[in-house]
Amino acid sequence: MVKKIFSILGVMLTINVAFADHTASRTIVEVKINETGKSDDESVNVIDGCRAFKITDKDVREYFSKSYSVPLNFNIHERYSPCYAKGFIEFSDNTRGKWKISSSGGATLLWDTGDVATLFYNNYKWTDPFEGTYSSEDESDSK
Repeated sequence: MVKKIFSILGVMLTINVAFADHTASRTIVEVKINETGKSDDESVNVIDGCRAFKITDKDVREYFSKSYSVPLNFNIHERYSPCYAKGFIEFSDNTRGKWKISSSGGATLLWDTGDVATLFYNNYKWTDPFEGTYSSEDESDSK
């Protein structure tokens, strides 16, 4: 009986170890920035303020390596910013999409499949013209 238990445990351990390394990590292969420092708001003050929002290739790579999924409502109401950048991203697992990142740390990623992800990351390094004006701060990820 004891031999059977050890045999079963041995098989289970072997199966767990065999599948443990099958979690493929993906890397960012390509980043394109098409627009930065933009706003759909036509107010002169907003347009001038948004010009300070300059996102770099390094910023985008860090963002997509560290951001996490949030409800759309969070980015629209609690972390809304009129300033944005737009671009394209491709990963090593052949997934790709168009992104729009707000100066507030909110973003949407439109996958080439048509699916949409809503993301947030608070520890960004870029200049946010509206920093300090948001109604909610994510305390667990504050600057």
